[in-house]
Amino acid sequence: MKAVLINVENKSDISFLVSLAKKLGMSAKPLSSADVEDWQFAKRIDAGMKSKNVSRSEVMKALGK
Repeated sequence: MKAVLINVENKSDISFLVSLAKKLGMSAKPLSSADVEDWQFAKRIDAGMKSKNVSRSEVMKALGK
């Protein structure tokens, strides 16, 4: 599956693009700003999970605790 993210300013454009995608046989769902932020955060977590192991003390130091 591939995805396209299009930033749109007004609701009428969102409705138009969603209906166009559906007419073309594709699925479409409007995303809120919070949804996009969550997706970006999840991508960063996934990337971090692939890095080397870090000790608890290093994490606490980075958090300033």
